[in-house]
Amino acid sequence: MIKLWNLLLLMLISALVTQAKNEEAVNYVNSGGKTYFCQKMKSGLFCAKVRTSDGNVLKIPFTKVDSYFCNGRLYERLPMVSEGAQVNGTALMEYITTRNGLRLYRYCKFGECGDLYNSTYKKAHQQFVFLVFQDGKFYLEVDQKNAATVLPFFGIQTI
Repeated sequence: MIKLWNLLLLMLISALVTQAKNEEAVNYVNSGGKTYFCQKMKSGLFCAKVRTSDGNVLKIPFTKVDSYFCNGRLYERLPMVSEGAQVNGTALMEYITTRNGLRLYRYCKFGECGDLYNSTYKKAHQQFVFLVFQDGKFYLEVDQKNAATVLPFFGIQTI
């Protein structure tokens, strides 16, 4: 009988802890030097909908968002680098991890790949690019050649 009570008590405590963790999740959007904290945030295609604590709903275009935290993921606006070190504007990138002052980010883009001539063409699909930044400046792009050494440096296993 005592084991049954202990088991029920343990289940009740774990349920309360789980519920408390879900209620404490705070999301935020940083835009134009202001930070908007919210319990619920929806990220759409062009803007983020933020419901503030006083009940107001704000729509903030992603072009004006500097960073945001939603569902346990952090996104920051960083310079988008293409071939070489040429900067092509900025983009929101998902923060993955940090080690020794280097930060690994994931950028999602839609693109085509392959060659029509060789019949290896694939229509537009989601592609991920991993980039390393140091102090907010581009440091390295992770590609097929260096992925076997860069990703284990950040604690990510490669296959």
